[in-house]
Amino acid sequence: MNNVALFAVLIFLYGLLMYKAGKGFPILYLFLFTYFLQYIFSTYLIYNEYKSLSTQMPISQGIYFEYAIPALLFLFAGVFLFHKDVAINRVIKRIDPAEAARLGYLLLAISLCMDLLVFAGLSPLESVASFTGDMKYLAAFCFLFTRSKFNFFLIVLLYIQLALSVVKSGVFVSLFIWSLYLFFFMTLKYGMSFWVRSTVFVAFLPAVFAIQSVKDEYRKATWKLNQEPGVSLLSDLVEKKRAKDADDPFAETDGVVRTVGRLTEGWHLGLTLRHVPRRHDFAYGSEMFLDMVSSVLPRLIFENKKRVNSQDKFLTYTGHKLRGNTSMSIGVIGDFYINFGRWGSYITLFAFGTLIAFLLRSFTRRFVLIDPINIIWIPYLLSYLIRANNDFYIFFNGMIKGFIIFLLINYLRHRFWKPVHTQETFSKPVSF
Repeated sequence: MNNVALFAVLIFLYGLLMYKAGKGFPILYLFLFTYFLQYIFSTYLIYNEYKSLSTQMPISQGIYFEYAIPALLFLFAGVFLFHKDVAINRVIKRIDPAEAARLGYLLLAISLCMDLLVFAGLSPLESVASFTGDMKYLAAFCFLFTRSKFNFFLIVLLYIQLALSVVKSGVFVSLFIWSLYLFFFMTLKYGMSFWVRSTVFVAFLPAVFAIQSVKDEYRKATWKLNQEPGVSLLSDLVEKKRAKDADDPFAETDGVVRTVGRLTEGWHLGLTLRHVPRRHDFAYGSEMFLDMVSSVLPRLIFENKKRVNSQDKFLTYTGHKLRGNTSMSIGVIGDFYINFGRWGSYITLFAFGTLIAFLLRSFTRRFVLIDPINIIWIPYLLSYLIRANNDFYIFFNGMIKGFIIFLLINYLRHRFWKPVHTQETFSKPVSF
């Protein structure tokens, strides 16, 4: 592998993502792009271009890529050998604006009510609110398919609220992800050309680099020094950093270096590969079994129900003790490795990819083709799939809980009003 091949693959995957974004909601291609970016691209740059970061890597790049590259190949072979694209861009034209508005108001009302109940002190509802809280952004997607200026104003309002909340908390990932999802829906709604959507996507990268370059300083100022969080403080820090990096080549600026360092999942996976099985035996499927049981059963029934991003699990399978309230996971790839070993993980990753393709195809056939507004649920159900820093439990738990919520909302829709379905149904997917 060399830099030319590395960037060629990245550009190809980016082009593929942008092309598919014009045909349907490209969640699987975003999955492919982000995993390559975080497990291969950024990690290779750290080993070969950013020596200040490479000293933190726990294993040599030969040992790392000897496992990571086949693991991703098996995973995505399972996904794309059994996945068939569906030309959803033709189906969404049949979305009824009134139906989209009704569903949007329902989702927004439920989300805000749950937030208010938790704010009022009903802490037992916090776990439910963690899932319903994001439904307000599904409401924004619904409003995008209406013709009301008021609904468009609500979209702006919801995203302003999201921006203010992440600026206050100092955790920006939610803004990036939900903005990206909105962008993909806008490309479908307005039929953006390939070059327009590709250019718009790239235009947001400087903002990402700028935020990454000052994120640590911003959190220190607001979390430890008790400075007032806000856009003003963030802007001041960005300006100071920009002045400091003015004479440096772009690839060596603090924003780029920190972004590369934060993108990689190589550190987490490397720690896992070094520790298991040399210092801790494989789990032989027990961890993943508990993941699935914990996702299905409530804590009232299953007392040993897992907690997400457990420090104990991270310590057990990496040997690295996290400080304070820091939470990290070993990632989906690491989870399959600790459960099934090297070759066992390759086989099960292939099966996992096949399962993802099957579930998405089944959901699209069963719910989207006959009721196109249900496309807004795809990023909700698979949101944690594209985040390589989350483990299998977070993904599986989010998908199961999300599907239950979808079924409940769908029941309410059919119970209180009869949705207007598209007049044309499909006996099989329309491939492209």
